[in-house]
Amino acid sequence: MGNNMGFDAKQMGSYTRVSEPVPPPQDMAKRSQVTIEGVTNPTVLASMDNLNANDFNELIELFTPDGALQLPFQRLITGKEGILRFFQEDCQNLKLIPERGVTEQAEDGFTQIKVTGKVQTPWFGAGVGMNIAW
Repeated sequence: MGNNMGFDAKQMGSYTRVSEPVPPPQDMAKRSQVTIEGVTNPTVLASMDNLNANDFNELIELFTPDGALQLPFQRLITGKEGILRFFQEDCQNLKLIPERGVTEQAEDGFTQIKVTGKVQTPWFGAGVGMNIAW
């Protein structure tokens, strides 16, 4: 698979990654915890809380070493290093506002959880919430 960032760098010609400083995680005292109607899974809740706090180092610890992240219309991102790089480069200062979820048993003993809600991004301003599903 070569590149594990969800896209094929060979298809991009000459590409230089733009690196911006990653903001420090939000102070623990200022963090709020999400609640999701229909979802009590502590890993799902912690992942959203950590994303909202820009705490990518804690967030990546929720993944197994061979964990993967599948984004719409992109190749699978595999491994903690690639997933952490994605969070640092593409998920800074997001505000996830989950609303409700559905938990179902899937094949091989896995649990499938779908969450819907909104996300606010720094690119569109705090007043704009885009509908999203996780």
